[in-house]
Amino acid sequence: MNKNNSIVIAITFIIFVMLVAGLFLLSDFPKKPTENNTITVTDLAGRTVSLKVPAERVVLGSSRDLHEFAAIEGENFSKKIVGWGPDLKDTDKDTYDKFKEKYPEIENIPDVGSFSKGTFSVEKVVSLNPDLFTIPLWDYEKAKDDIERLEQAGIPVIVIDFWAKPLDNPPKSVILMGKLLGKEKRANEIADFYNDQTNIVYSRIAKITRQKPTVYVECGWKGSDTYGNSYSNVGWGELINRSGGSNIAGNFSEQMPTINPEFLLDKDPDIIIISGANWPAAPSSLRLGYYTKEDDSRELLKGYLNRPGWNTLKAVQNENVYGVFHGCCFRIYNYAALQAFAKWFYPEDFKDINPEAGIKEYHEKFMPIDYSGTWILELKES
Repeated sequence: MNKNNSIVIAITFIIFVMLVAGLFLLSDFPKKPTENNTITVTDLAGRTVSLKVPAERVVLGSSRDLHEFAAIEGENFSKKIVGWGPDLKDTDKDTYDKFKEKYPEIENIPDVGSFSKGTFSVEKVVSLNPDLFTIPLWDYEKAKDDIERLEQAGIPVIVIDFWAKPLDNPPKSVILMGKLLGKEKRANEIADFYNDQTNIVYSRIAKITRQKPTVYVECGWKGSDTYGNSYSNVGWGELINRSGGSNIAGNFSEQMPTINPEFLLDKDPDIIIISGANWPAAPSSLRLGYYTKEDDSRELLKGYLNRPGWNTLKAVQNENVYGVFHGCCFRIYNYAALQAFAKWFYPEDFKDINPEAGIKEYHEKFMPIDYSGTWILELKES
C-alpha cells in the first residue's frame, strides 16, 4: 500500500467517525441532566419554576395522577415514581388494584402523606431526593407552606390540574409533564387525542339551539340511602355546562354542595347522573371501574330510584338516569364523560357516539394496563 492510499484511508476513517458522532449527538439518546438542561416553565397555578430535565425521580403529591404519568412514561413508569400520596388507594381502589396486578412493585412506593388529611410530610419527601414534586391544583392553597419548604430544600414543585378546569387544563398538564419527563412527543400525542375527542362534542353542541335539559349530578360515594355532594361550576358541573346541559346546582356558592332533597324534587330535572367507583365503605354506592360488570352496576343504580319522592321525578319516570365512573371527573379521559353527557342530553345528535369505546381506545393507544370493566352506564338496558 503506497503512502497516498494510506492518507486517503485515514481521512475516510476520520470522516466516518465524525459522521457517526454527529448522528449520535443529534439522536434522541437519553442524556443525563446538566446545567444546560435547565428549563423554565409556568405551571397550572401560574407559577414560574426552573428545573433540570428530564426528571428521573418524581414524587406525585396525588397518586390519582398515576393514569396520566403512566400514559406519558409507558412501561417504566414505576421506576420513576419514588414516592406518592395515598389517595388512589383510598378513593379508587379498582384503579390501584388494576395497576398492582401488572406492576406489583407499586406497593413498595413510599407514602408521603395526604394534604387533605393533614398527614403530608415534607421531611419524607426530602428524604426521597426527588428531581420533581407534582401537586394537583385542588391542594395548592392548603399546601403553600409545604411547597415553600420543599423549594427551600431545592425540590422543584409543579402544580397540575385535571379538576378545577377539567376540559381546559388536562391537555396543558399532560404537555407540561411531558416536557419535564423528557417525553414531549408522547405527551403531545395524548393531548392531540384528547382534543380530537372533545371536539367531537364541541363541534356539534355549537349547532344545537334547542332548550337545554336540566341536569342533577351526584357523587354516589355515600350510597343510595344518603345524598352525596353535587357540583356547581367545577368538576362535573363544568362538564354539564360544556356538553349542553343546565346544571340545577350551578348557582350554588359552594363548589361541592349537598343539596336538599326538597330542592331536587322542586327542580324535577330532566336528567340524573350518579358517579360511581369502588367505595367499599357504602355497600349500596354505585360501583364503576375496572372490576365492575354492567348488570351488577345497573342494579346498584336502580337502588337510588327508591329514594323518597324519586318516583315522581320525570328523569326517573322516563328512565333518564345514568352512571359515570367518578374518575372521569378529574382525569385525562374525561372526554368520555363529556361525550356521554352530550349523548344523554341530545340523543339524536350523538347517537353514533360510543363513549365507552373512547376509554378503551385510550387504553389501547397509551396505557400500560388493559381496559376492562364498566365506566359509562345507562339505566335502560341496550
